[in-house]
Parts: sequence; C-alpha cells; structure tokens
Amino acid sequence: MKHRAGWLPYGLVAMCFLLNLATRGVGESFGVFVPSLQAAFDAERAVITSVYGLGMLAMGFGGPVAGLLLDRIGPRVLVLAGLVCAGGGTLLASQAAAVWQLHATLGIAAGLAAAALGSVTFAGLLGRWFSARLGTALAVVWSAGSVGVMMISPLAEALIQAHDWRFAYACLGAAVLACVVPVALMPWRRIAAGDPAIMATRGPEQTLGTGPTVAMALRDPPFWGLTLAFAMTSLSIFSLAPQANAYLIDSGLTAAAAARVWALTAMLTPLGMIGFNWLADRGGRMVGAVAAYTGTGLGIVALWLVRGPDDTWLIGAFIVFFGSTMGSRGPMISTLATLRYRGAHAGRIYGLITCGMGAGGAVGAWLGGLAHDLTGGYRGTFMLSLAALVLAAVPLALEARARERM
Repeated sequence: MKHRAGWLPYGLVAMCFLLNLATRGVGESFGVFVPSLQAAFDAERAVITSVYGLGMLAMGFGGPVAGLLLDRIGPRVLVLAGLVCAGGGTLLASQAAAVWQLHATLGIAAGLAAAALGSVTFAGLLGRWFSARLGTALAVVWSAGSVGVMMISPLAEALIQAHDWRFAYACLGAAVLACVVPVALMPWRRIAAGDPAIMATRGPEQTLGTGPTVAMALRDPPFWGLTLAFAMTSLSIFSLAPQANAYLIDSGLTAAAAARVWALTAMLTPLGMIGFNWLADRGGRMVGAVAAYTGTGLGIVALWLVRGPDDTWLIGAFIVFFGSTMGSRGPMISTLATLRYRGAHAGRIYGLITCGMGAGGAVGAWLGGLAHDLTGGYRGTFMLSLAALVLAAVPLALEARARERM
C-alpha cells in the first residue's frame, strides 16, 4: 500500500470495526435474551432459537443481494440502509406481542441488516485498500462482532435485570440508530474509489468485468468447497452458541455468571481471529485452519463436561479454546474467496458463498433447539456441533493448502 493512501485505509478498518461491533454485537447477544423470551411467550426452545436461525438465513441469502448492490450502486446507501434496518428492527422487537413479530424484527430485519453490514461488504471495501495484509484487516473487522458480544452481552443482562427484555432491546436499538449520522458523513466517494496503487495492479479482467463471473465460479469446485466450509462451520457454532448461556444456567451458574462466561469467551475471539489470520497471511493457511478447528472442538468438549459452577477449569478451557477460535474461520474464508475471485463480480460471488453461512446457521440454530426439546437435554446439541465441525474442516483445509501451492 502506497503512503499516499494516508489515514483512510486505517480509518476504513476502524469504521467497519465499529459497524460490526454495533450490529453483530447486538445480534450475537441473543443468547442472553433466550430465557426471558421463552418465559415471556411461553414457547418451546426450538421456537425461540428459530428466531436467531431465521436471522442467519436472511443474512446468508441476503449476501448475494448485498454483493450485487455493492457492485452496482456502491457502499454508501447499502451501509446506511443496513444501519437503519438493524437499529429499527431491534427497536421494534421491544414492542413485539407475538413470536412471529420477533421473527420479523430480530430475524428477517436483523438478518438483512447483517448482510448489508457483513463480510461481503467489508471484503469488497477493504479489498480496494489492502492486498498483502487483506486477511489481517478482515480479521480485525470480523473480531468486532466478538468485542460487541463481550461489551453488549453483560450490558443486555444488566438492562434485563434492571427492567426487562423489552427495555433492553429498546436501548440497544436506539444506540445503533445513533450511528447513522456520523457514518453518513464519511468520505464515501473516495472510499469507493479505492487505493490507486492497488487498483492499478488489477488487470482488465478485474476492472472491466471480464474476469471470473458467477457462472464460472459455480463450475469451480473450490467455490462449493468454501460454501460447504461456511455452512458446516456455521451449523456447528450456531447449533450451540444460542444455547450456551442457557446451558450454563441449567448447570447451576447464575444468569449474571453465565453472561460473564460468554463475555470472557467473546473477549478472546478477536485475539484468535487476528492471530490465526496473521499466521495465514504469512504462509500458514492450512496450519491456521486445522489449529482453529481443533481448538473449537476442544472447547465444545470442555463445555459439554461442565456439571456445575465448581468446574472452573472446564469453564476456563471452554473460554480459552472456544473463545480464541470461534470466529477465526470467517476471515479465512473471506480472504480465500477474495483472493480467488477478486474482480468485477467478486461481491456477487462471495455473496453466494455466504449463503452457506446463512443456511448453516439457520439450520444449526433450529436443530440445536429441536435436539434440546426432543431429548430434554443438550447431548444431541453437542454431538451435532462436533459432527458439523469435522465436515467443515476438510474443505477449508484443502483450499488453504491449494492457496499455499499457488
């Protein structure tokens, strides 16, 4: 990156970080709300977790639309619409009188907002300003979701305890909407133009639309490998994550203690995201991928073995292993997809890949809740999470190895 780019690339990373923190932090705090929502609507666990699942589905299948809009109309309108949708949906959720209204607000609206303010948009923006350090830049932005969980989950629990879940969602929604004005004032024309030094290195196939097309990507085996890796990783994580807080409470921890455990878990996620992807940027993509999946598996097993608040070393192992690896695959997949399909159609291609993330997250959240309802416990949920993790590791490790050989 040339010096003349100045502060803007780093300011862009900071803006994307804050957007992800505000929107994904609120969305990923859903687990804190599960017990209150289940009691308020007298619903089964699968019904409540399906709200989160629908959000994941909307986020995943909104990815291609976000990619198309990014390619066609640029980022400004897309980002601002996402902020309004995220804040407005959360605010409206505080007034919900039926579960279907939660599906509309915390599910569809929040999911579409996450697509507009998600990995497709961030990869498209940062890919215009970073090249060799793209993976690290994306990891920093992805880590914001976990920082948001670390900050917002305890805050949400405190707001629920102080008043109720409706008050908590109203406060969080208003806070997200407050971001609209400062974001609108960013220099969007210059942001969309990209770093001239990087844009100049692109051949005609990347600037004029004659590079990899969607049809070409659909015939490319790595496209499906990355999609499968996204799908199975999401299924693994999100079959468990929405219920982790409730599992700890059922194991004997207080609601406040369970929220603190989840916050500590999220605190380590940014370090893991940046660390694993820093390693990957320096030639260790396959090693980084295998290490990340192994750590997540160890964390899931540790949580499964927790039987009460006195199992501090198991809780600690869960925090360390699961927390440090939980979100590390997202930036890996984003980077691999951007490097393979960079060009005029990159947004749409990567958007299609994120459909795997959305579908896997939606199915995982629903299946995880269903397994709990059918068995009256969490064994099925843990088994599902571990099995999906293994299925995710294989295609990502293969693509990482292929990139190392190129």
